[in-house]
Amino acid sequence: MILSRWSLHVATMLIASVACHVCAEEIYKTVDAQGHVSYSDHALSPQSKKVTIDVIEGDPAEAARLAKQQAQENADAVEHAKLSQQRAAEQQSQEAQRQSQQRKCEQARNRFATFAAGGRIVKFDEQGNREFYSDDEIEAQLNSAKAAVDSACSP
Repeated sequence: MILSRWSLHVATMLIASVACHVCAEEIYKTVDAQGHVSYSDHALSPQSKKVTIDVIEGDPAEAARLAKQQAQENADAVEHAKLSQQRAAEQQSQEAQRQSQQRKCEQARNRFATFAAGGRIVKFDEQGNREFYSDDEIEAQLNSAKAAVDSACSP
């Protein structure tokens, strides 16, 4: 369970209100030479002054409402963090897809450029022997490469 400073402050005040109620008549306020104020259950110096603190009993219903509100705020913060992580993961995925698509487009354009340049183009058979594409094969590969460019490079 995540506790904020505010909820810890509320809990401290509730505990302090019970403790102060018991020792309210024994509280002393001391101001030192630098102007710092200290409170204690005994006099810290001859200049310490006894003070009376009015303690207002805490409202259990209000304390429960505040605790419930804080729990909801903590749950909202956790949900917000999860959504932020999901958005970041989606952005990374989209960027990876964009880069992949860009690589495919570049490869398709390079293949198209190879067949569009004409001339004698070499391919290798199953045994690794060199063979030249025929004019009809070059035309077919050029059409196939053009379709691949259109597919891979379209927005």
